[in-house]
Amino acid sequence: MTLRIAQHSPTNWRDASRDATPGQARPMSRDSPSDIALPRKSEGGNQDFLNNEALRSSDRSGTTMHQEVHTENIAARAQAPEVAELFARFTARAEGRSGVPYEAFCDEVMPAFGVDLLIVEPTGTGDYLYTHYGREIARYSAGTRLGERVSEMTKPVARFTIDCYDRALATGEALYTVHRSRDTVRVSIWERLVMPATARDGSRHVIVFSRPLHFHEDLLRTVLDTSPSGIVALRAVRGPAGELVRTLVLTANRRAAELVGRADGSLLDADARENLPFLTDAMIWRRCLQVIETRRSDMIETSFQRGGATVWLQIAVAALGDGLVLTLTDVSDLIIANQTLQSRAATLALEIGRERATRRALSEDIALRETREQELRRLAETDPLTALLNRRSFTEKANAAIAACEDRGEATSIVIVDLDRFKNINDSHGHAAGDAVIRAVADLLLGMVRSDRDLVGRFGGEEFAILLPCADLSTARRRVERIRETLAVRALPVSETLSLTVSASFGIATRQAGETLTAFIDRADRALYLAKSEGRDCVRIAEPVAAAAA
Repeated sequence: MTLRIAQHSPTNWRDASRDATPGQARPMSRDSPSDIALPRKSEGGNQDFLNNEALRSSDRSGTTMHQEVHTENIAARAQAPEVAELFARFTARAEGRSGVPYEAFCDEVMPAFGVDLLIVEPTGTGDYLYTHYGREIARYSAGTRLGERVSEMTKPVARFTIDCYDRALATGEALYTVHRSRDTVRVSIWERLVMPATARDGSRHVIVFSRPLHFHEDLLRTVLDTSPSGIVALRAVRGPAGELVRTLVLTANRRAAELVGRADGSLLDADARENLPFLTDAMIWRRCLQVIETRRSDMIETSFQRGGATVWLQIAVAALGDGLVLTLTDVSDLIIANQTLQSRAATLALEIGRERATRRALSEDIALRETREQELRRLAETDPLTALLNRRSFTEKANAAIAACEDRGEATSIVIVDLDRFKNINDSHGHAAGDAVIRAVADLLLGMVRSDRDLVGRFGGEEFAILLPCADLSTARRRVERIRETLAVRALPVSETLSLTVSASFGIATRQAGETLTAFIDRADRALYLAKSEGRDCVRIAEPVAAAAA
């Protein structure tokens, strides 16, 4: 017998709940509730997971899904007032584990609540079929599931939903649930009242009130207004060919304006690079563009001048549509505290020397203190993943090395290295494999530098920098080609069973007289970009300052 599917209108609900092929539904006589099996306990003997608990599982992208199921205090928990009214009507009509009489209950509730109700019936194969789908649910979901099966939703949501329906039919109790769905367009948090029912012919049905929870705008406004961090959202403005022309500030909270020295509200619709001083750094801007293109978040530490003082920011960069969201954290006090700590550590080292001569009994305690100080200095100067110099420490040491070479009249070269198609490694083998490759490349670079005068640092992501003091352009190119050739053929150990080979692109610049480190790095970075655009796995030389300016 063919199943007839109802339309959205609540007046058609009867046709959708009848005429299922015998044996596909799971009928239960009101006189024989023992035919329904109760949910099993877990192997550890704990109560079934649907008993008044908040649940969490992961969807296909790894995002945590929030889920709650309640059988008590339903009226008090619900946000929609209709839940309390429907629950009262269900309680008044419920007949034990049979739930409510299907036809009579639908006649009672469909006229007033049908637009927010969905009805499903068991298929007999561990699944459920939608036989009614209220038009308000379809509107919020941007489409109807009428005639579809519950199992066609994303796996975590489908599994959670089927378990709830099984529980309701098995016990005859109404359930109040809250869950997050990734299949909707405008909302993601839903509250539901799940009500089991039995038809006159013994077939089982589940009637579900479903409505989204509305709190996202208030939540966002509260977060922006109270956040101790600056939050700035940018949108991309593109040209006729789709090229990025500029970015405009879509929203910025009060703290963000304060951090960059602007009045509250003055950043809205402003050009981002002209009004956010840290974006004038070419390398930082390029990393922001990479986030838009690759959809991969980044963390940047940088500084700029504001009112004669240096402001240090830690910037979390994440993609937001065709744009970015920047979270700005002022770490100036932390940097100053770290500098103070290093100064105090030097003073303390002198005191320790005096104590050794007079207090031999304290030698063990002093040694432990020295170890801790060294570790603090190391952590302040190095990248935690690779143990290479971090950007701040690299900058400080590079300036000192450049000054020394300049005093001796010797050339200095810098190399910017970026691994090719690194995103493919993360996508194919996971971020743990990507981290292992970055560590292996760092070890290779350290092993091939000339002496302790050379500096190797990690600038972020898969990007590295090498400073070659007392090396002219020809020397630097020869050494970099050797590194490139070695990297291209070496199998990098990722795990006990996996090794990978990677290539990299290199940009080289040799410092010109009077050139700042920032300009020096920027020329090498442009050469790297040229290497990327010309096929990768190659070395390109930066143009001189005059040619670059032209």
